[in-house]
Amino acid sequence: MIKDIKDMQIDEYNRLSALLEGIHSFINRHQSITYIEFDYYVVHDMILFSVEPDFDFDKLKQSLSHIKKSTSAVKRVFKKPIIILKDEEDVLPVENARVINQNTLLHLANHAQYISNITKKGVKPRKLLTRIYEDEYGIYENIIFCNYVDEILSIVRTNRRILNSIFYASNIMRFNLLEKGNHINYFLALGKLHTGYIRDFNKYYNLSKDLLTELNYLNKTIKSRLHKPIYKKNLKRNKKLRLKKTNIFLNQKDYKMVYKSYKNLINDKTVKVEKDGLVDVEAIIRGYLRYVRILTVFAVGHFNFKTNTETKMDLNFLEIDFEFKGWNLNITNNDLDELILEFKKDRTYKMMVTNREYTREELDEIKSKDFIDEIVNINHFDDDYLTSKDIYISVEDVDSFRRIQQVILKGMIYSDTKRKVCPFCGGKLVKDKYRDRYKCDSCLIEIREGICDDTGIPYPYTYNSTLNKQYIDEDFIGDDDDYFYRKQIESAMYFRNITKINEEGMIVCPNCGKPHEER
Repeated sequence: MIKDIKDMQIDEYNRLSALLEGIHSFINRHQSITYIEFDYYVVHDMILFSVEPDFDFDKLKQSLSHIKKSTSAVKRVFKKPIIILKDEEDVLPVENARVINQNTLLHLANHAQYISNITKKGVKPRKLLTRIYEDEYGIYENIIFCNYVDEILSIVRTNRRILNSIFYASNIMRFNLLEKGNHINYFLALGKLHTGYIRDFNKYYNLSKDLLTELNYLNKTIKSRLHKPIYKKNLKRNKKLRLKKTNIFLNQKDYKMVYKSYKNLINDKTVKVEKDGLVDVEAIIRGYLRYVRILTVFAVGHFNFKTNTETKMDLNFLEIDFEFKGWNLNITNNDLDELILEFKKDRTYKMMVTNREYTREELDEIKSKDFIDEIVNINHFDDDYLTSKDIYISVEDVDSFRRIQQVILKGMIYSDTKRKVCPFCGGKLVKDKYRDRYKCDSCLIEIREGICDDTGIPYPYTYNSTLNKQYIDEDFIGDDDDYFYRKQIESAMYFRNITKINEEGMIVCPNCGKPHEER
């Protein structure tokens, strides 16, 4: 399925394709392996977490140097751009007419339909021909300026995400072996993923902090000015316009600085002048789903589940069973490479993991035809935990395997009706004497049941009173650290929650999306 998509999406899809090349190569080399071989290859021959292959710190530093030289000029152009006064004639109501001349009277004499009344004192018009003067922002130089602004934002967005991921991964790699909030196999899994983490990052640590500070400054500077007319009135423009010299670029100092900086970015190949708008989205979707399939096997194997170590796995057409204390998990994929997770314990609960977009009718048909209980939507691009309805699974995010483990935990809880064994640690669940809730004395996780206030539909959720669930103040963290703000909220319960939580630690109902009070 070849699609013509926007330039910004082209970069994202091409970047995703590049990040997944190692996974595709691994599958081609090892199509059929045992789980023990798979576990060995995760450490030695496969990268499930990689922030950025061959990230060039020097190139980013050089690009920011070019951009910084034009920052003051960009601010001034936003504030006072060069515009052309555009005038045209139009027939408007009398109260809106500003300029009246001889043409106005001639037009009224020839168009009686615009006359409201004729009295002894004269003619009372209803509408008049008038001249309208309007500021025209769509000159060539302003179009180029807006394209330059978009390129700055693209550079900032991409590199902020990379550096934030690096810093976050660097922080959680500092193991605290006495910490008991995470799963018992968490640090083991993290140590294996560490092999895909950029190895020589320590020597770039201080430089990375400086670069991230500059990126945050540029992001704040540019985004706070996007409401200005020069940008707002040029949203629909030619974004592939070639850069060329004009009198304004040669003689006006601010526009001249924008021209020079933009040209330097192009010469450094930071900005791609020619962009192919055709992308094989279907091939990239399938490649991404194959990555999720392999990451799921890794996540399940590091979440208490065991499998027959002599059984061969076909990584192209997966069919493997895992077991843990009465739970059976069958992992397969369909013809579209979508992941199928079938949990069996006291009842069967079947989930389909996909990143494809379906209509409501198509989803209902899939559920009915394949006996699917739940469709789990995943996404590689949208990492906003608070607003996104999808689960963020990305080769660039070290927490991706933990999000899959949340899905596994949810499937285990939904397939269990007796509530005798803790799905998180395997300990014994004890029922509360007064309320319909169950608690594990080993890991202190609680399984409770909520009821949606809007729909009345009951749903299970997990809770842990010992975990710190205090309000996370965004103003205290600061605008520049919104990435870490979202991360703190998402990980507040150490990924033990099977429903979303908000900044106050409240459970977000999976049915209506609203936070619900503890019952």
